[in-house]
Formats: sequence, structure tokens, C-alpha cells
Amino acid sequence: MGRNYIEKRVIKAGIALCERRIDMKGTPITADDLKDIEVKTFSPVLQGFYIVVGLAFAVFGIWVQIETRSMIQSILPVLFGVGNVAFALHGRPRKVREMEGDLNLMDLTAEIVQRFVSKMDPKSKE
Repeated sequence: MGRNYIEKRVIKAGIALCERRIDMKGTPITADDLKDIEVKTFSPVLQGFYIVVGLAFAVFGIWVQIETRSMIQSILPVLFGVGNVAFALHGRPRKVREMEGDLNLMDLTAEIVQRFVSKMDPKSKE
């Protein structure tokens, strides 16, 4: 089982890749196939922090607009806040090849194939 959020995201993306390849009459994935997958590298806590800060700036900008009726003073906080939220949701994706030292690709590949097979064949759980 994936130990951290990056491994869990690699496993989820690997299972999706397996499904696409099987649908196209391909073969299950290998460790080399995992290197081209892009995953988000922000932790859920960091994503939540960026979203909260972004929303705070956006609300502050809207409040400034309501109080001063000046678009020049309010547009920057609103844009900064919206940018923060977009950055958090985008999650700074990186290819697995760039994180290869932190991940054991062979173990992840084995787990992906095991989960994919158990998902496709519900009788294998019994």
C-alpha cells in the first residue's frame, strides 16, 4: 500500500493507465511506463493552505472593492487570491522520472498490477 500521498497518486494514475491500455488491447504497465506519468506533488495540507490563503486574499479584495469603489486597489488582491487557488488546485505536477530516487518503482508497479487485477476480477478477493 502506498505510504505517502505521492505514492498513492502514482498508484491511482498507474491504475488509470492500466485501464486505458487494456481497453486498447495493450499489456499491463511496467516500471518504465511509470516514469512518464505526471502526478501532483502538493500534499493535501499544503493544497488546503494555498486555497485558504487564496480565498482570504480574494475576499479581502472584494471587501476593498465594496468599501472604496476603486478597482485599482481591489484587483491585485483578488487576482493574487484567484492565482493562489488555481496554483493549489493545479498541484505542481511532476513526472515520476524526476522523483525516481524517492520512489521504488518496482514495488509500485507490482502494487498497481495487483490492485488492477483485483479490481477487474472481484472473485480474486475471496
